Amino acid sequence: MTNETTYLENLLNNRKVVRSYQKASFDKNSLEDIAKYAIKIPTAGFSRGIEILNTFDTKKIETVSQIFNEDSFKKDNQSPWISNSLGLFFLLLNEEEYHKRYSSSDKKNAVNSKEWDIPYWYVDAGAALMNCLLLIEEQGFATGFMGLHSIDRKKIHDLFKIPHDYQIVGMVTAGVENNNVVNSKKQNIKKKLTHNEFFSK
Repeated sequence: MTNETTYLENLLNNRKVVRSYQKASFDKNSLEDIAKYAIKIPTAGFSRGIEILNTFDTKKIETVSQIFNEDSFKKDNQSPWISNSLGLFFLLLNEEEYHKRYSSSDKKNAVNSKEWDIPYWYVDAGAALMNCLLLIEEQGFATGFMGLHSIDRKKIHDLFKIPHDYQIVGMVTAGVENNNVVNSKKQNIKKKLTHNEFFSK
């Protein structure tokens, strides 16, 4: 046995959220299978209530950047992010699939999905999110994540014809990092985040 880190350990150790991309051309083939592999996640009861929608269409990406009000960030001297993305990946949640699955006869002894103290659909969505980030970075691109808490969700639903009984958990971006931008917000986290055997500070 050697003490060398694995490929995955290196990928995790060096990954970061990037919200400043430069304009770039790319081979769409390098990203078009991301969703197919990112969705290979365990889901509660095999509910299959998580889905991924991706786009590489530059006009749609530009429209999304406008919906997210990217111009307001530019006014604050922040460089473009969404509009310079090469691809966008939307994490979709169909909560009803979980309730349908847990009303099946073989789940009669399970806790009612409407009574879960921590809804498993968010756990599953997080798994898909992490897969998506790592798969994109494995291809050599930068990634970022954005929630939809401050935008008009209906516009995204309408743009991509997403049924309105689906919830958009968030959006993953893929692009080429703009190395000319200095990240002044970077923080050195010193808080203890892992614990062995017992919780300790």
